[in-house]
Amino acid sequence: MNDLDSKIQQIAQLIIDSENIIALTGAGMSTESGILDFRSPGTGLWEKVNPDEFASIHSYVSDTGKNLKFMLEMGMQIFKSKPNKGHKSLSKLQKLGKLNGVLTQNIDGLHKRAKTENVIELHGTAHEAICMRCHAIYPITKLIDQVLKSSSRSPSCDVCNGLLKPNAIFFGEPLNSDTLLAAEKMLSNCDLFLILGSSLLVYPVAFYPRKALANGSKLVIINIQETDIDDQAEVVIHERIGEVMPKIVEIVIEKLR
Repeated sequence: MNDLDSKIQQIAQLIIDSENIIALTGAGMSTESGILDFRSPGTGLWEKVNPDEFASIHSYVSDTGKNLKFMLEMGMQIFKSKPNKGHKSLSKLQKLGKLNGVLTQNIDGLHKRAKTENVIELHGTAHEAICMRCHAIYPITKLIDQVLKSSSRSPSCDVCNGLLKPNAIFFGEPLNSDTLLAAEKMLSNCDLFLILGSSLLVYPVAFYPRKALANGSKLVIINIQETDIDDQAEVVIHERIGEVMPKIVEIVIEKLR
């Protein structure tokens, strides 16, 4: 048995032995669905465009049309994407009773499309629009239809005429307080924390592994790149999630029979 196979076996056993498993997923979970990540050296989106110019709330308000053009191009990638083997593996784990919930940094909605339940979207969703004035929520198609039909490129709310934006967290915006409370509650009883495809460079998410450890949880990390908390995990695998997670789930299924 090689080192990778041994680690896969270890993770499968940790899953079997645990009672309250939570997964944290980042951009690396969705790259295998064809969605660009943000920070990978040489390929990350923020190496190609300036996030302060195209993804900050200030730039969105000051030049809505320019930002929406960029966001709609990104959105087409998201809307065409499908759940990959990694998403489907988490759904299978949940059906086995071995995954309580998912905290995700991704806005693509692919966990929900893979039929995973109890998903907390920490950074919001690309599938909704929100009014910046009265906070009314609309399907994202409301915003898209207005942008495509209007020369002003400033989509507005039917309730108060306020500016609509995608219901995702922009640079310069705080995370939703209710979302953060729900995430803290989910973590509080976790005994195994699976970190999948996150570089753990964005806060407050970067604090979550340390909070899980403080609560007595064990960590497993599957991510292409190293993280600064690798040395505190029970098992670390630097491989693609879609190649590793199906093998882990297959072993769990076999051992639970």
